[in-house]
Amino acid sequence: MKKEFTVDRVVYSAEALRLAANVSGAARIEVKDGSAGLRVEVSGGDPEAAFREFMNEALNQQCRIDLVKKNFKTSQLILANALVSALGQKKQGA
Repeated sequence: MKKEFTVDRVVYSAEALRLAANVSGAARIEVKDGSAGLRVEVSGGDPEAAFREFMNEALNQQCRIDLVKKNFKTSQLILANALVSALGQKKQGA
């Protein structure tokens, strides 16, 4: 059985949906562009249940993407400080 759903682009990015589709379980899920939003085609098994599971994973992926964007600058500063600190310690011990 095959069923199509529409997902709002404001809430979920295409990247989050595609990542969730790659992690999906038994059902086959395709994400396509549509005029009203992103179209999600679910085939196999129970499409309604598979779509709910897929949307749960899409929410997880979207949260990860949003957190990376929000904390990118801070994580880069921490990484730079750690590298500079490690280089400084290596020179002193040599």
